[in-house]
Amino acid sequence: MEFFLSPWMLWGAALGAAPIIIHLLNKRKFRESEWAAMRFLIQAVQKKSRRIRLEQLLLMAIRALIMILLALALAEPHFRSLGLTFPADAPTHRIVVIDSTFSMGFQQGNQSRFHQAQEVARQIIDQSGQGDAFNLLRIAEAAPQVIVATPSFRKEDLVEEISMLELPHGRGDVAPILESIKELLEEKSGVPERKEVYFISDFQSAGWLPRSNSQMTEFRNLMKQLGQDAQLVMIDLGKQSQENTAVTSLRTLQSHVAMGRPVQFEATVQNFGRIPQDSRLLEFLVDNKLQATRRVNLVPGTAASEIFTHTFSAGGEHRVEVRLQGDALDVDNRRWLSVPVRERLNVLCVNGSRSGREMGNATDFLALALQPSEPSTGSTSPFSPRVIGSGDLVGQDLQDYDCIFMCNVALVTPAEAKLLESFLKSGGGVVWSLGDRVDVENYNATLYRDGKGILPVKIGPRRGDAAEPSEAFYFDPGDYTHPIVADFQGNPQAGLGNTLTYEYYQLTLPPRSPFRVALRFDTGDPAIIDGTIDGGRALVVATSLDDSWGNWALWPSYLPMIREMAQLACSGRTGQRDFSVGQSIERVLPARAFDVDITVVRPGGGTTPARITQSESISEFQFADTQTSGIYEVNFGPPLSDTELFAVNVDTAESNLTSLSRDELAAELLPGIDFDYQTDVIQNITNETGTVAERGGLSRGLLYAVLFLVFVELLMAWQFRYGLWLLFPPLAVIAAYKYWRG
Repeated sequence: MEFFLSPWMLWGAALGAAPIIIHLLNKRKFRESEWAAMRFLIQAVQKKSRRIRLEQLLLMAIRALIMILLALALAEPHFRSLGLTFPADAPTHRIVVIDSTFSMGFQQGNQSRFHQAQEVARQIIDQSGQGDAFNLLRIAEAAPQVIVATPSFRKEDLVEEISMLELPHGRGDVAPILESIKELLEEKSGVPERKEVYFISDFQSAGWLPRSNSQMTEFRNLMKQLGQDAQLVMIDLGKQSQENTAVTSLRTLQSHVAMGRPVQFEATVQNFGRIPQDSRLLEFLVDNKLQATRRVNLVPGTAASEIFTHTFSAGGEHRVEVRLQGDALDVDNRRWLSVPVRERLNVLCVNGSRSGREMGNATDFLALALQPSEPSTGSTSPFSPRVIGSGDLVGQDLQDYDCIFMCNVALVTPAEAKLLESFLKSGGGVVWSLGDRVDVENYNATLYRDGKGILPVKIGPRRGDAAEPSEAFYFDPGDYTHPIVADFQGNPQAGLGNTLTYEYYQLTLPPRSPFRVALRFDTGDPAIIDGTIDGGRALVVATSLDDSWGNWALWPSYLPMIREMAQLACSGRTGQRDFSVGQSIERVLPARAFDVDITVVRPGGGTTPARITQSESISEFQFADTQTSGIYEVNFGPPLSDTELFAVNVDTAESNLTSLSRDELAAELLPGIDFDYQTDVIQNITNETGTVAERGGLSRGLLYAVLFLVFVELLMAWQFRYGLWLLFPPLAVIAAYKYWRG
């Protein structure tokens, strides 16, 4: 509780003393004379004079009170309280911690919880006394967490820092904040010995509860130590509502996006509250243009998915967005996806088997499938293949290509392996197609390297004999879940199931490999293996891509599968485009980009320069300031002269607004620790921030009291007992009763 005064009150105190001074200065002075006849008269006079003196003292007190109350009324005093105890006799070191995680953006009335937290922090500082020191921290994922590291004695500086705080869209870890508080409490020189720590938060379970038992133990130990060194005050702003819905994911159902082909997008929406949300509007936008809408019904505690289909008619960078009809926490109602669509994909085909006969090279059927030579086919292939010999690989600038097909290449030198490794790190794709010229020992030693190289599988012995085909092997697509074979499901005329292979290599994946089998033979052995490696994409085909080991190159299944493999291999070239708030945007660039100028356009429109780090064979772009969700546009200057889009989305674990109660805080995080818990702070602040007329209610009451006492004083000066009756109504009742009784 705090009572606000002004200089008027000091003047009132001085004026209140004036009647007393006048009374003392005007005391009657007289001489005493002995007179026997007057003894009885003197006794009567003394008795009357005591009554007169008492009346004069009471009259003087009323006049002094009139002056004091008048001064108080002019000062417009008012009370304000946060429900906190501020001892007036002891300077205090106060550490204020504001929760800056995105759940604090929840709107309560006309303010967000974060703005309310700022107001509470300002009130704490404003109500503190002279000699108090302050530190300011925030619970946030991004640095800095410690805003005011050196204890400050200037209230205005702290209030300014609080006003400058912004709410990012990320989560926050409380444990590092506790470590920082511990260090601040250990500071002894120049700060008061009394310590208080204020946590202003919604105490959301997802952010406050540690994720493991070991983390919980560490958290409790830190809290226990803080409780021993300081008084802990938990100010809870999260009790008014816990209803919230959010878009939790947005993804493509295809592993790669091609121009002119329908692409399916899946948006998932979840209701984290306890009340059903019926007929909520869900919007699907491409390049900021509305494409489709849905009405979704959300059951409490469950998620619902909607599928949107779109065909990109032009290449380039595209932004896809899903919006859910707004609620009190708007930041998680939108989700973005960056979709790069390439018009042309450059493919380098390395021929490891030359032949004098027509279509006898290892890459002939491959190049024809990627780009048919006959215009009559009506092909709209996005691929631009180029064929080179196996000895020409080192002389190529691989950064000009999106993927490389290594077709029946006999040997790979260490220099070539290093070149291909750099290509994969830059996001390129490599498809290894085996054949009769492959040196298995060289591949395993130079490329596989016991699972540490760029070849994801160990090559084993051959199975079958294409020269004397006594047995044939058929493809087994399994459940058709891999994108290479997904389009063949329900389409038996495509010939996938009756493609004949007479010879292949047995491939072995290492334990716990991230790669997966895209297609098998009917023997159970892998036919095609796919996965990401070093930022790029690698595929291994156990048989040849020509007609030397089977009829696949002549079969209807060949062309669509080759194009699917090429699209998949090229998909890594665009790099990762989707990140979470707080994650650094990273992009591997060609080595020639070491001196390129880069600018980043933020979701809000601001522009920031960025830098590149250079290594031996690649350049890497990094941008760490991603505290706002949305689309980040990165512009690369010459020699790249390109623009790429990156999507940054919130981590929706924070969307569950379930908060910890006082009992849960005491049981889970603060067992056996004495702490103060406040929940009605905002109501007090709301009452405090009213109009001047509302705050002047006390002044009006004081003026009414002054008018009443002035009337009483006049009545007492004329007839004291009438004024006394008015001042003390019970006396008037007693007097009237005696008069009636006679």
